[in-house]
Amino acid sequence: MFVFAGFVGIAATLIRPAHQALLPMLARTPRELIASNGATSTVGSIGVLTGPLLTALLVEAGDVRLAFAVGSAAFVVAAAQLARVTVEGRLELVDPAVVGTHDLLVSGWRAITRKPRTRLVVTLIGAQTFVRGCLNVLIVVAAYRILDAGAAAVGYMTAAIGAGGLIGAVYATTLEARKLAAWFGIALVFWGAPIVLMAPRPYLSLTLVVLAVVGAANSVEDVAVVTLMQRIVPDEILTRVLGAVWGLAMGCIALGSIAAPALVDLVGRRAAFVVVGSIPPLLTLLVYRRLVEIDRTVAPAVGLELLEGVPMLAPPSLAAKERVAARLVPLTVGRGEIVVRSGEAGDRFYIVADGELDIDAAGRHVTAHRADYFGEIALLRDVPRTATVKALADTHLYALQRNDFLAAVTGHSAARAAGETVTAARLARNGA
Repeated sequence: MFVFAGFVGIAATLIRPAHQALLPMLARTPRELIASNGATSTVGSIGVLTGPLLTALLVEAGDVRLAFAVGSAAFVVAAAQLARVTVEGRLELVDPAVVGTHDLLVSGWRAITRKPRTRLVVTLIGAQTFVRGCLNVLIVVAAYRILDAGAAAVGYMTAAIGAGGLIGAVYATTLEARKLAAWFGIALVFWGAPIVLMAPRPYLSLTLVVLAVVGAANSVEDVAVVTLMQRIVPDEILTRVLGAVWGLAMGCIALGSIAAPALVDLVGRRAAFVVVGSIPPLLTLLVYRRLVEIDRTVAPAVGLELLEGVPMLAPPSLAAKERVAARLVPLTVGRGEIVVRSGEAGDRFYIVADGELDIDAAGRHVTAHRADYFGEIALLRDVPRTATVKALADTHLYALQRNDFLAAVTGHSAARAAGETVTAARLARNGA
């Protein structure tokens, strides 16, 4: 049983980073990514709440083998559903024969240790999962040695964490993309402080309430920190970094489970709750300013919001759009300047950030303002410019080089279709 449980732990460590690295390739906006992570946490909380109850019913109805069979079947069904998921767009695949297996294994840890903000977030994750491992043991200690409530109380307390997690997960879907690190820190405070409150009050009802708070904070923390990692780690190494993080987390949970009994023997039952519960809040207070600074530096890329208004650049995933946004070149043109001239070769696509421009297509004039775009016809049809664009006021633009634009549009079926639709409509309007 221990061997099989070890395999389950290995599988869980592999599944989570792959799942969390996949979501940015499917979500299209920062809000969708947060909502996706929130939905993941919600489903996980439902599992924590209903899994033990379903297992108890299955054991009552048959025997423990039935519970194992149902659990195994659920994983098979989930795997079959996942096999249907596809990701459009370019994926930067790594060839182990070229990079080297050793480099693949250590690149995740190297990325963590070299980036101060990633190192800080991962350190806090390690501390939180250590406390989580301690809590697994302290729940049993509370049930048997503080509350004198027996095995039933262990189930009730575990279910309370799941119930609180469900509430927290629903709230977590509303988190702001610009304050993820701050919410991560706040959730850590509420992760630990309720554990401290379990020490002086030997009442099961109060214990259930504070553990529900822990569950809610855990869901908010999960959504905030996973989304934050998805934003601060480059796409090409995200799976490896998340794999390292989850490996660390599983190890810290194990260490916490080992350390908790020794801590109870060393300082006593009630004091152990105070010591363990104080770890997340104290660490958060020490580094909270650095967490706020992370939020300032990892705000959504400039120009990402503008891409949402471009039909041929909106369909790809958030990860793909952020790659495009990172390649946007800011330009400033003065009043009266010509941006593109009819008949010239096209080398860039343009999005208007602010200002006003006149687009003259064979005598047909159109005024462009913020979020308008131009230049796609020459690039998609490989023809000379079909219009002259002149600034009517001082104007700020974002330009995307030809190859970057074509790669973004042609690498996704919906983007390619939208590009053809826009191009055909504009040529028809211009009488071409």
